Amino acid sequence: MIIHGGMPIKGMPLLLFCTTIIINITNMTVKEIFDHPAVKAVEMEILDTIRDEERCRKGEDAKLAVQHLLSVRKRILNGMFEWTDEYYSLLSEFNKALVEAQCEMRERLFRLSESVKETGLENLEFQGKVFMNYKYSEIHPVQTNRARKMWNVLNGSYDEFIPLYKDGVNSIYFTGPETIPSEKETVYISEETENWNEGLDREKTRGMKLCYAFHNLYEHTTFSILDLLWVRDFYIDINAESSHYTGSDDCDDIDWKDFDYND
Repeated sequence: MIIHGGMPIKGMPLLLFCTTIIINITNMTVKEIFDHPAVKAVEMEILDTIRDEERCRKGEDAKLAVQHLLSVRKRILNGMFEWTDEYYSLLSEFNKALVEAQCEMRERLFRLSESVKETGLENLEFQGKVFMNYKYSEIHPVQTNRARKMWNVLNGSYDEFIPLYKDGVNSIYFTGPETIPSEKETVYISEETENWNEGLDREKTRGMKLCYAFHNLYEHTTFSILDLLWVRDFYIDINAESSHYTGSDDCDDIDWKDFDYND
């Protein structure tokens, strides 16, 4: 298989960006994939860039470099990965845990909205978010310090390198118990779309009812499939907000073209 590393970025070694990496992917185990020189090289480049904390936290160029490297890493890992019956089974387990976490978030939000409703507070807003657990999965076959550090980079513990993961795998917002989405609406499953399995073997994934959150992680973020399959735990964040004016809630009607400074 041929995997293209991408375009060079100023200040980054040419090795990772310029050329074509030739990879032999015949029946490689997960450990062998993560031990491959191409994977090691891109992950070490990511961690070396982040190690310079001053540059990475304050320099936009360094952050963009990490984001690009994460894209390269995903292409390499997904390119070396070959689906098997075992991996489809792991996908089904991950999707089940993912759906359950989103439904639990919805249920907790509903209970919160019901309890807050009795307070008589005004202008209530409720929001819930689900994130993959910040702790690296203990059942992942690769248990190294490099893997744990990479998980911290991916999950936003260090910085937000994945914009589409800023609010987690899913978030919902509503203004009262009567407006909360159903469980199917929460996971974006309907009669029209009951299985978000684009890009996968349709026959192997038939009946899995893969949720939109998986589709988004798999297709639109820089998590690789090898980062996701062993995730079973999640972090749920729910909150309620109320706003109230002590006086009038009217705003000043200002004509910004008119001024009386010199009067």
